[in-house]
Amino acid sequence: MMSVYQIAGYLGVAFYISSYAALQFGAISGRGYLYAFLNLIGASLVLASLAEAYNLASAIIQVTWITISIVGLVRAYLLHQIIRFSEQERMILARIAPGLSKPNGRALLSLGAWVDGTHDTELTVQGEAISHMYWIQSGQVAVWAGGQRVAELGAGAVLGEATALTGSPATATVKVDQAARYFCIPAKAMRDLAGKNAEIRAELQQSFSAEMRNKLEESNMRMVEVKEDVAARDRSSQAPETF
Repeated sequence: MMSVYQIAGYLGVAFYISSYAALQFGAISGRGYLYAFLNLIGASLVLASLAEAYNLASAIIQVTWITISIVGLVRAYLLHQIIRFSEQERMILARIAPGLSKPNGRALLSLGAWVDGTHDTELTVQGEAISHMYWIQSGQVAVWAGGQRVAELGAGAVLGEATALTGSPATATVKVDQAARYFCIPAKAMRDLAGKNAEIRAELQQSFSAEMRNKLEESNMRMVEVKEDVAARDRSSQAPETF
C-alpha cells in the first residue's frame, strides 16, 4: 500500500505533466496565473514526498521551481495591476478578443494604429490579400461585391477578420463612405504574433469565427427582407384596380 508521501509525489508529477501538456497544446498561457500555480502545486507535492525518501538534488530542484513559480505569480499580478486600457481599447478587445489576458491584450493592441479615412479610401479589395484588420470607431464604410454595393457598416464594425489570420484574398471590397476613424492592425504582424502566442491565436480564431457567423446571419436576413419586399411589390402591381 502506498504511503501518503508516495501519493503526494505521484500527484506532483501529474501536476507537472498536465501543466506542461496544457501549455504545449495551447490550453493555457505561460504568462498567466494558471501555469505558474500548477507548477507551484506540483513542486510543493514532490518536495513533500521527499520527507520519506530525501534526495538533496531533487529537493534543490523543487525549491528552485517553487521560487520561480512564486516570482511568476507575483509578476503576473503586477502586470495585471499596471496595464490599463482606454475606453476605445476596451471596446476593440471586446469585439475581436474578449477573452485575452491583459498582457496579451496589450501585445495585440500595440501592433495597431488609429487612422482617419476620407471618402472612397479603400480598406480591402475583393480578390486581393488584405493588409490590415479594421475596427470602425465612427463614420461609415460601404461593402462592394461583384461590382454591386451590398451593405453599409458603421461604428463598432470589424473588417478583414475572415482572412486576417489566413492571408487569403478578401471576399469583398470595402471603401470609406463617410469620413471614418478606425483602428487598424497589420494582418501579417497579427499572424506573426498569433503564431508565437497560443492564447492569442486561439482567442482570435474563436472570436473571428463568431463574427463571421453573425455577419452571415445578418446577410441572410437582409436577403429574406429583399425577397419579401420584391414579392410585396409584385402582389401590389398585380392587384386589380377598383373604381
